[in-house]
Amino acid sequence: MTSYSSTNIRRQTPRRPATLAVRAIRLWFALESRLAPQSAERRAARMFVTPPRHKRANRSYLQLVPDDLLDVTNVAVREPGVQVSATTIGHGPTVMLLHGWGGSVVDMMPAATALACAGYRAVLFDMPGHGRSPGRHSSLVEFLRAMGAVSRTLGAPELLVGHSFGGAAAVFGITELGLPARGAVLFSPAPGPAYYVDRFARTVGLPRERTNGMMRLVVERVGRSVESLDALAAARSARVPAVIFHDPADREVPFEFAQQMSSTWAGSRLVARAALGHKRILRDASTISAAVDFAREVVPVDAPGPLALWRSA
Repeated sequence: MTSYSSTNIRRQTPRRPATLAVRAIRLWFALESRLAPQSAERRAARMFVTPPRHKRANRSYLQLVPDDLLDVTNVAVREPGVQVSATTIGHGPTVMLLHGWGGSVVDMMPAATALACAGYRAVLFDMPGHGRSPGRHSSLVEFLRAMGAVSRTLGAPELLVGHSFGGAAAVFGITELGLPARGAVLFSPAPGPAYYVDRFARTVGLPRERTNGMMRLVVERVGRSVESLDALAAARSARVPAVIFHDPADREVPFEFAQQMSSTWAGSRLVARAALGHKRILRDASTISAAVDFAREVVPVDAPGPLALWRSA
């Protein structure tokens, strides 16, 4: 059995001072692990696949351009075992945008709006257990199922844009789902769930001897081992161009992961974006502009986008 300890998990980000809530969780796990170890493993497994939820306005970034220039449609995508809330913006070649763990379509709105204004059709959606989509639990496996369902319902993407955990999903969308994307844009891509098992256990105070039991339950729930969801390994078989934007001082996903991914992904290039952190990079105008320029390289559009027409009027 795999041992999820610091000996086989790569360097993690620096520890932050624990909040009162985190200290309470650690105390609970310390007690429960002694008195009812199997209950502690079940509780930890549920927490591991439960993303945080944030309530924010989904249309806030659409105010960047006049409403009549962007055709916005909200769609409920439903297939057996999959139900997600999706939004399409604009017309043109389809670009699928994938938010990260605990994120939502709000995170991807700046890039989606810019791409729609450049003449693309942006397709973005809340992953299972996130944002407007129902459910409480999620996983990278659920991300991939949702991507397949959205592709079948709204059309397959010609370009994938992913942030953090959504970046890992983009890699598997190309290498495993076989989505016909001609390129990928990754913002601060995460390597996959296996790299965060030890970090999660340390954060909640789960004793090391309970970690394997927790992960056994996680694997039973999601139907795949976390080792099979290693985006760094999957990137070796990617055969489309990609650009990776990452802050070298990112505290959530270490820059070394982006370096490793870029070194194994033929045709990719890594662009360091300093002082933008893990999420501000998604709102940085120059980074988004560079992403749109890359999109134009790999998926040209036949006509100027609505923003260009609006500015020339």
